Amino acid sequence: MLKLNMGEWIVLVGSVLIIIFSIVVGTIIYKKPPPVRFTYQETSDTILGEAFYRSQGCAACHELFGNGTAVFGPGLDGIGSRRTVGWLTDYLQNPRPGVSDRPYKLKMEPVELQQQELHRLAQYLSALKEVDLQGNIIEPE
Repeated sequence: MLKLNMGEWIVLVGSVLIIIFSIVVGTIIYKKPPPVRFTYQETSDTILGEAFYRSQGCAACHELFGNGTAVFGPGLDGIGSRRTVGWLTDYLQNPRPGVSDRPYKLKMEPVELQQQELHRLAQYLSALKEVDLQGNIIEPE
């Protein structure tokens, strides 16, 4: 017979409960994963636009797919479902306050890129779409 003191029994029972809880939660997630909320429609232009996004350090102020920070600027998940390519291009050249639902301490500086690079960056942002509960991509109005 296994002789354990009270503290050892508590640790053993606690460990078994943690293992059982992990198995139950893992099974639930495996059987029914969380719904997809955002998608990315990749093209050759959006790939180049993503390179500009990274080279300009946009993630220092914006969060995207859980990367970066949304402390200084709004998160960009699903931005392509809220804004058109034309609006995004104009905003990147002429940033202005008041377009987000909360105030930020810093003002975004205009993006200094050549016209083609600017268009690709706007294409990249436009490709970041939101998905509704039925799995349909939401387009900007």
